[in-house]
Amino acid sequence: MRYYGEEALGLIETLGMVPAIYGTDIMLKTADVKLVSYENIGSTLVAVMVKGDVAAVQASVASGSAAAEEIGKLTAKNVMPRPIRGVGDIVSVHGVEADENDAPSAEKPRAMGMIETFGIVFVLEAADAMMKTADVELIGYENVASGYISVLVQGDVAACKAAVEAGVKAVEAMGAEVYSSVVIPTPHPDLEKITKIYAIENLLP
Repeated sequence: MRYYGEEALGLIETLGMVPAIYGTDIMLKTADVKLVSYENIGSTLVAVMVKGDVAAVQASVASGSAAAEEIGKLTAKNVMPRPIRGVGDIVSVHGVEADENDAPSAEKPRAMGMIETFGIVFVLEAADAMMKTADVELIGYENVASGYISVLVQGDVAACKAAVEAGVKAVEAMGAEVYSSVVIPTPHPDLEKITKIYAIENLLP
């Protein structure tokens, strides 16, 4: 989405992808804001940006950053009431697809479960346990860099909860630690603009 600095800009930045996606979901549900940008910056940092009126953006950033901190590490947050046009150009470099011509889906989004670990060995063990334990579908995979790896599954709420719990236990049984995990029972529809970046079919050669 092209951003011209026409509205206030809200930003959260996290260590790893899972807290960023969870924070985004809460930001979009809290106030009337639009997702404009998402960027895997590198060195494990992930940033999300929304736009709207100042009060909406302030409420959105407050709730989204608190949610991200619940399950991971928030590295930065900010509200820019009146960014200059050049800042808007930088934000647009990382813009998400607008999908403005698409009709809203009448179908309720399925629950989403996510696990993030340090290292692919552990995340593969988690993914294996998740899909063997419950009727979930693997929908995404991401290497944020510097060793932080995530897997995303979807299904009904109970299945996602069982899958994530099994994945966490599988990693811990190997003597490792899960960096972040979460289940989102009803993801905001705009999360798909992010998760489709990590869709397995888009990553396979």
